[in-house]
Amino acid sequence: MKKVITFTLFLFIGLCLSAQTPQVLFYGYIEEGVFVDPTGDVKKSKRQKAPEKLKNVKVFVYKGGDLINTVSARETGFYALLLDAGSKYSVTFEKDGYFCKTFEIDCSDVKFHGTDAAMKCLTDVSLFKKVDDDSLLSLCKEPFAKCTYQDGEMVWDIEYTEKAKEKFYELAQPYYMAQGK
Repeated sequence: MKKVITFTLFLFIGLCLSAQTPQVLFYGYIEEGVFVDPTGDVKKSKRQKAPEKLKNVKVFVYKGGDLINTVSARETGFYALLLDAGSKYSVTFEKDGYFCKTFEIDCSDVKFHGTDAAMKCLTDVSLFKKVDDDSLLSLCKEPFAKCTYQDGEMVWDIEYTEKAKEKFYELAQPYYMAQGK
């Protein structure tokens, strides 16, 4: 009888382990954005040397346009999300007084990593103080960056991100340079 119970237990554990879905651990820190003008001068606050980590940031996870999860970043600005393989996600970071930022994470083809641990995707997020400009506000609705699974790792579309960053800087430069933000 003990052999039957032991065999059944091992069979059950084996089925549970094989039924697990690969996941992506999307994590990092959220900090206040520091504007770099085209000449390379960094506009920083006099009281700080490094960007301030932001707390009270809400992180919204959407799958197929439906909100599936909401988390808050820790007091240290740290956030972490587990995203299941087989889907595409939009992850939006929002804080009062700051422009929101959205990332598209395509986990459609994610496979188990060699250790069967979650695939790691470290991403620090910079949120910039909000200014009153409709063109800048409309950028919040567009993804800032896109990431997909390729050849065993999560890969960012750097060209897309650079274009999004250039567009934001082009529109924001007059405000941030004039206000010294």
